Amino acid sequence: MDNKNSNGEKTALIITIIVIVFAVLYLLYVIFLSNRDITNNVRNTTNDIKNGVENVTNDIRNGTENLTNDVRNGVNDVNNGINNMTNNVDNRVNNNVGNEAAKATEIVKEEVEISAFTSTIYDKDEGRIFNISLANTKLNDTIVKQGEEFSFIGTVGTMGEAEGYKKTLGFDSNGNKIQIAGGGLCQLSSTLYNAALDAGLEITERHAHSRRVYYVPKDRDATVCYPSLDFKFINNTDGDIKIKVTNDANYVTVNLYKIVEKTKSQ
Repeated sequence: MDNKNSNGEKTALIITIIVIVFAVLYLLYVIFLSNRDITNNVRNTTNDIKNGVENVTNDIRNGTENLTNDVRNGVNDVNNGINNMTNNVDNRVNNNVGNEAAKATEIVKEEVEISAFTSTIYDKDEGRIFNISLANTKLNDTIVKQGEEFSFIGTVGTMGEAEGYKKTLGFDSNGNKIQIAGGGLCQLSSTLYNAALDAGLEITERHAHSRRVYYVPKDRDATVCYPSLDFKFINNTDGDIKIKVTNDANYVTVNLYKIVEKTKSQ
């Protein structure tokens, strides 16, 4: 009887121990699961904090960069404004200085006479005087540039009746007197020739008449006949030359002027 009780007690004890072991194992299992959830939660929370910190850091970095760019752009705008203001002031000052300088000094052109020659019209034929006056409208106030070659025919042009010239007394190549259109123009070209000689200009083409003429000194005449006989010279001075011609029923006068630039103070 005592043995049965003793066995029953052992069995009950064993069952109790097994229950306790299972209870402990279950409790450990629950604790393990709880710890794993906590670990995951901690890990997730840590990642969330890390991401939050990174986002905040990026926001701060971007904000700082934007602020720096804004400040830099603002500084550039200020510098540009200062430069523009400075340039405007400089331009205004320079313009004022330039205007004042222009007012203080002015470049003017003056005509300085370098030679003059007058020939007498002995033949009072109206056609001859008319022809000289007509050619004079084309020759007067002609400007010969420095280094340029002047051509009488190139300036006056064709000397025929179609151009309005009248027939008057002239000479052929053998010295015979004939009626030719444009008679009298040789006196104009000869007068210009003498003025050019007196001015020391370089004569490049000149032809003598076929017989003596008396309105200029001997061997100082220059006949012209379109298109073969021309009178030419080169302006070898250091400035431009203006040809001024006047005539009436008695005289033909040629004045040569050198155009000189001078500084005039206001």
